[in-house]
Order: sequence, then C-alpha cells, then structure tokens
Amino acid sequence: MSKNKSKILLLILSLAILHSCGPVREVVTPADPEAVSVSRTLSALREKESDFDFFSARISGIANIDNSSYNFSGNIRIRKDSAIFVSISPFLGIEMARVLITPDRVQMLNRLEGTYFEGEMDLINSMLNTQLDYYMLQSLLVGNDFRHFSSENFRASHDRDRLLLQNPERRPETGGNPGVYFQQNIWLDSESFRITENLLYDPVSRSSIRARYESFDQITGQYMPRDISLVFIDPANRADLSLRYTRTSLNEPVPITFSVPERYRQMTD
Repeated sequence: MSKNKSKILLLILSLAILHSCGPVREVVTPADPEAVSVSRTLSALREKESDFDFFSARISGIANIDNSSYNFSGNIRIRKDSAIFVSISPFLGIEMARVLITPDRVQMLNRLEGTYFEGEMDLINSMLNTQLDYYMLQSLLVGNDFRHFSSENFRASHDRDRLLLQNPERRPETGGNPGVYFQQNIWLDSESFRITENLLYDPVSRSSIRARYESFDQITGQYMPRDISLVFIDPANRADLSLRYTRTSLNEPVPITFSVPERYRQMTD
C-alpha cells in the first residue's frame, strides 16, 4: 500500500468512514405528496435544531474496509464554526490518530507511523468526490441544516409519518464553495421537528450524501442525535459511516489543541 493510500485510509478511519462499492442513489420524490406550509416547517426546523458553542462526545463504531472489520472508539469535540477535533483509539485505549478540521485547514497525526499531514478540505472532497465545506460537515455531524445555504425554492409535504422539505437547486450563500449546488431532501420528525434524514445529490458529479439520525438523547433541553449513519456515493465508490455518540455534553468548554511532535515526519505521496 502506498503512503498516499495509507494516508487516505487513515483519514477514512479517523472519520469512521467505511469503503465499499455501490450504485448512485438520487433524490426521490414521493408520489402525490400532501403540501404543507414551507415557512412554518422551516421555522420549526430552525427553532428545534441544536444550538451550542461547544459539543463533545465519546464515539464508537465499526469500520469495514477491503472486507476487513475495525472496531474503534474515541472522542469528538466541536467548537461551533471554528474547529472539529476527532481522536481515534481503536484498541486498548491507545490513540491511533487525531484530526483537526477548521474552515480552511485539515491536520492529522498518525501516531502509529509517527507522521503528520496538513492540507485543505480538498483532501476529503477528492477522496469522497464531494463538495463539502467545513460548515456542511459540522452540520451533518450534529443533525442540523446548512445555515449558510439559501432557503429559497423549498417545497414542503407529508411523507408518511414525517415531514419532507425538497429543494431542486440549493446553493450556499456564504462560506461555501462557489458554484456548488445540490438537489436536497430533508425529512423531519413530525413531533420534534429534528432532522431524521438528509439527502444531497450533486447532478454534476452524480455523487450523493445521505445522513440518517436514528435515535436522539435529550441534553439540556435539546434533542441531540445518538446514532448516525452517513453514506457517500459516487459512480465508482460508496463510503458508509455508522457512528454512536455517548456521554454527549453541550456548552461545556473543552480544550481543542493540536501540535506536531518534532520527531514526526510529514506524510508524502
């Protein structure tokens, strides 16, 4: 395995992503939806989504890569709109890797090999064939909508026991990648108005991102996701994330530090 492939594989593990093949799944419109108020649905979504300055949780999951399974655990810390920190300890509680993602930078330590990487979000996007920015990733990790995207052109309807918001061409207004747009479906729980599923499809690259939030914990009056499934699909590949949060806390300041030991070598291709 090349050092470049090893670097990408480690980053995949650090983000708890599972790699396998699969077909592209596009945004699907339910038959004969019953229209509901877009403004009221969007207002309820905004009111009920999580709001915090600091988020932290223990994480655990299983990664299957090249027909092999990897158990992992670790920690995630988020300082809103500033930094996402992930520490992965797959065995015996020994940290294998740590990742720091900010709006303009990605840094990673590989403690097993004594190497480090510094770059931009382009690494993640080229690996997954996506157009993610920092703020989209932050929102996906906590089950929020993309606040920096336009809210125009939505349609709202009932889809069985959930509410469905659909947008044929949703674009970032600030802080995102210029020229990027998605077809988007957002399903909401009809009682809590929390996002239970979020589907983005890029018709240019024919890639999609699907996030499912299968259970929630009530923390300081807010419903926070406990079990999350993320699926990234392009015409050639599929990447799945299964993740569980435990010991979640909100608005308790936690340190987010990242330094590279002098003995570490920079990762090369």
